[in-house]
Amino acid sequence: MPSKPDLAIASMERLTEQRGDITAEVLELYYARFPEARSSFEHHGCGNTAELESSMVSTTAFFLLQWTESRSSVVIEQGTTIPHHHDTLLVGPQWYMELIDAVLVVLLDSIPEANTDEREMWLNARGEIAQLIEGLREEFWRKDEDGPLPEFERDRSNWAKPFAILTQE
Repeated sequence: MPSKPDLAIASMERLTEQRGDITAEVLELYYARFPEARSSFEHHGCGNTAELESSMVSTTAFFLLQWTESRSSVVIEQGTTIPHHHDTLLVGPQWYMELIDAVLVVLLDSIPEANTDEREMWLNARGEIAQLIEGLREEFWRKDEDGPLPEFERDRSNWAKPFAILTQE
């Protein structure tokens, strides 16, 4: 069986070959779930919203790849990044997790159903990342009013209409 990093690289290469730049697709999913996040990107983008959005999508994809290669380094980095996003930028855990989920939805959609080991690796990574984010909540100094992180929904038939773009041929 291939290693996690090998599976992750294969996933990302396939995604790039099939979809190219996934920014618009990811943001459509993300803003469908959290439309109010758009104004946050506009505010923090300081006139360069599209650049910030693109940067955050690519950073999230890289974060997922890093998770499979060197989880401990990601935990160290995110241990300050996630509280900073919550406390300074007012980007709570749900928004943070949802951007990861939107990238994962697009990524999983590019993986053949038969590649169960690859799919399972990403779903396990998602669960581990959610645990990390939950564990970092005690580091927040600003009141956390986000509530629990959403479960990752494997069955996309229950998702909002904008998510139907993933099932169109």
